[in-house]
Amino acid sequence: MTEKEIIAKGLKLKWTGVFDLNELYRKIKFWLEWKGYGNEKDLEKLYVERIKPGGKQLEIKWEGANEVSTHVKAVIEITFFVTGLQDVEVQKAGKTVKLKKGDIEMRFNAYLLLDIPSGFLGKIYKRFVLKKELDGYKIDLYDDLYDLHDEVRGYLTLQRF
Repeated sequence: MTEKEIIAKGLKLKWTGVFDLNELYRKIKFWLEWKGYGNEKDLEKLYVERIKPGGKQLEIKWEGANEVSTHVKAVIEITFFVTGLQDVEVQKAGKTVKLKKGDIEMRFNAYLLLDIPSGFLGKIYKRFVLKKELDGYKIDLYDDLYDLHDEVRGYLTLQRF
């Protein structure tokens, strides 16, 4: 039986302005791969692009999973909502650079997937055998999620054009 233990849900990050969307993708993908949450090909679960009068609208969902033990998988979900996305050109270090302008809202979720036997034996196993390990996994996943959130916020904040 697979059981889901939510660690963090709905952690948000909002950004309005000019940004390099490709570089943002690259940084997040690199971070997820570096921390063991999967590879670039398996991350994207949803990609929806809509053309609106005020610019493109994107909805993208990524899910990275890290198998921390034979019975436990740590999962980080990232959902991008981008509205008013338009191409812009800016001068950076004497060069013209093509970037994007719009509003980004990102939502971060984290949970543990426990693959343990169902019934009485599963409850005993979870409560007495996995208890200490689970507490450590929860702390590690929580730290990873907030580390990723801080990395993305720091990148967007430092990227002033």
